[in-house]
Amino acid sequence: MGWRRIAMKQIIYTMRIFPDENTTDLDGLLKRIEENLKSGRIVAHQVAEYFFGMKILLLNVEAPEVDGVSDRIEEEIRNTNGVSEMEILSVTRKVEVWKGG
Repeated sequence: MGWRRIAMKQIIYTMRIFPDENTTDLDGLLKRIEENLKSGRIVAHQVAEYFFGMKILLLNVEAPEVDGVSDRIEEEIRNTNGVSEMEILSVTRKVEVWKGG
């Protein structure tokens, strides 16, 4: 009997990131978040209009499905210079699609 590789399940968090009043460079903010984020990785991002012309970041962050990872991700993002507030909009399992051989 051969060994089978068991992959850890992955979670995708969709988040809304609010910059502080002094941060208008959202590309720079995204870069700082990427550098600060150790518990997951950004797999997609978008700048979006919010109320009254305010711009925010929408992020999809992929992370392993382990206890406490969402708390660590929140802490790492909140502690990034330029982030005023953040909100997790949704959490879902990453779907793997396998093709038959």
